[in-house]
Amino acid sequence: MRARFFLPMFLLMFFSVVSASGKNNPEESMVFDYRSGIGGGMGISAVSISDLVSYLNLREGFTLQERIPEFNSAVEFFVTFDWFMQSDVAFGFEYSYLFGSHNFSGTFGSNDYSYSFHMPVMLGHYLLKGPGYFFKFGGGLGYFFTRYREDLMELTEPIVYTGGGIGGKIHAVGHTPFGDNLYGYVGVEMRFAFPGSVSDNEGIVLRSGDKDVTMNFISLGLKFGLTYNF
Repeated sequence: MRARFFLPMFLLMFFSVVSASGKNNPEESMVFDYRSGIGGGMGISAVSISDLVSYLNLREGFTLQERIPEFNSAVEFFVTFDWFMQSDVAFGFEYSYLFGSHNFSGTFGSNDYSYSFHMPVMLGHYLLKGPGYFFKFGGGLGYFFTRYREDLMELTEPIVYTGGGIGGKIHAVGHTPFGDNLYGYVGVEMRFAFPGSVSDNEGIVLRSGDKDVTMNFISLGLKFGLTYNF
């Protein structure tokens, strides 16, 4: 999925949240009574891992017309925790698992390349409240763990590379109630990570020619889920 599709999708969900919120009692206060919350869901991201894309295009010998695009889709699963400290401030923690892959078939088999990121992040939020809904705006930092795997037709065993480094995100999240404490979650985010190079279990670094292949990335994502606040 290309990044240009995310904006209209988010705007559609944004107006759905506002529309749903208008059906609630305008006297309700949906944040002041809450001290914490827990939630989870899934999403899809447009991810750019420039070094990996260049490496795969070179390794597979693609022509200009066959080249892998800069941004590619990846699936995300997440859980999140919130602590409402004041009427307009909250802190939180989020753990996300991001997964993406590429598959290229040939006459004698296929080459499969996949990557994953474990992404714990400490977050800070500013809260914007309304009758029956609230929004969170903020971001945070964490340490991202990455795993890259190659299943090649010429090899009997996969090659696995691992690494890690600093990462973070900025996001905006809308919440609209489905019940007394249950809320829908719609979020849009930008994420960045700098795990650097990756190596296998023998310490051999993934390289393309004389250059290390890093797993540094930027991404744009859209996420959906549920939260329970209490």
